[in-house]
Amino acid sequence: MNDSDAPKFDNDERQEDIRMRLRPSDSNVTEDQEPFMGVKVRRKASRRHEYKGDYMDIPSRPYLMKILQKQGDKQVFFADKVLKFTSTGKLKRRILMVTDFAVYLVDPDTGLNIVLQLTSLRKFSLRKPKGVLGQEL
Repeated sequence: MNDSDAPKFDNDERQEDIRMRLRPSDSNVTEDQEPFMGVKVRRKASRRHEYKGDYMDIPSRPYLMKILQKQGDKQVFFADKVLKFTSTGKLKRRILMVTDFAVYLVDPDTGLNIVLQLTSLRKFSLRKPKGVLGQEL
């Protein structure tokens, strides 16, 4: 890895020979936004960001623990709040939990909604640009 490929940090002391050269563009970018376009900087706070997996602290939520215990699951690999599109195109809030045996979609208002066994899933992915959850059975 040479110096040009190394990540840049926001407190980096090195000066580049030419400070951010901006190319004129025909886009709708204002002059205030231009200095930040095309430059990726890693922030100090994200350098040592550890992957937690359980972003909702499931053991502290008794109604979610009750659902997991009823189904027989013990370990939560991932848990977070997500948005689900309904068949009418509306957005609904859900809690997504991935455990050692199943994937759960829980409605925070009414309780358990969907349980998918991991053995029945072939692929599980998250499309980054839109943040839409996709699954294949």
